[in-house]
Amino acid sequence: MPRIDSSTRLYGLIGKGIKYTLSPAIHNYVFDLTGLNAVYLAFDLPEDIFDKAAAGLVEIALGLNVTIPYKEKILRYIERTDPIASKIGAVNTIYNKVGYNTDYLAIKQLVEEKIGRLGGAKCLIFGAGGAAKAAAYALGDLECEIYIINRTRARAEELTQRMKSHGYQAEVIQECSNIKQEIIVNATPEPSSIPRSCIEGTAAIDLVYRPVKTYLIDAAEKRNMITIDGLQILVRGALHSQSIWQQRDLTHLEHEVVDYLYAGKYVW
Repeated sequence: MPRIDSSTRLYGLIGKGIKYTLSPAIHNYVFDLTGLNAVYLAFDLPEDIFDKAAAGLVEIALGLNVTIPYKEKILRYIERTDPIASKIGAVNTIYNKVGYNTDYLAIKQLVEEKIGRLGGAKCLIFGAGGAAKAAAYALGDLECEIYIINRTRARAEELTQRMKSHGYQAEVIQECSNIKQEIIVNATPEPSSIPRSCIEGTAAIDLVYRPVKTYLIDAAEKRNMITIDGLQILVRGALHSQSIWQQRDLTHLEHEVVDYLYAGKYVW
């Protein structure tokens, strides 16, 4: 932990039910590596105090991350968003009251590195919240046709209509048997809710990172699919957040951060 004094900069995570989070471990380690006098804290906010607490945190913290279920609600408390976050309609990183989406950056980069351009492939996404939006736009920008399955159809329709307004191919479906997807994505808190019959194609992406080998990732590996797990997305996204906060590229620290997490038994 850094030395705490009157010059220590405050960063943190806003979310609900986030006792599991690895973000403080990651970011405080990066602050230590880079010599920044800063501290990163997790702010677990019930929905009935979110408005007051979030407004105050945006004012006093130099930088913040935002997770479930507040990636869209936080928009009312920041001054503006960068072009990517504006298009997506969800923010997971804030710096000086400006909103960014590093989930999008992490997912897009990892897919390009591990799978390549998708060129008309069908991408099936479970979920329609902030994380699903980032995944949908990242895959859409890699030329994927987007298909959304969500428990609440209205939210899925809202997402696909938003994407269509930006020129993407997107559709809501009821079940995976309606398509033959190349990429399957879990952007819900419960990967085990995905029917096993849906787990097929070229690659699987899970935004859940505890455990690292989720039900989806495990089933996909058994089918010899390419996998991108939630820990890879979390760490890459965290380092993009740090790069925004420190105004320099820190993504080269990825392997060092992952090694630190495993050595400290933060992940399993």
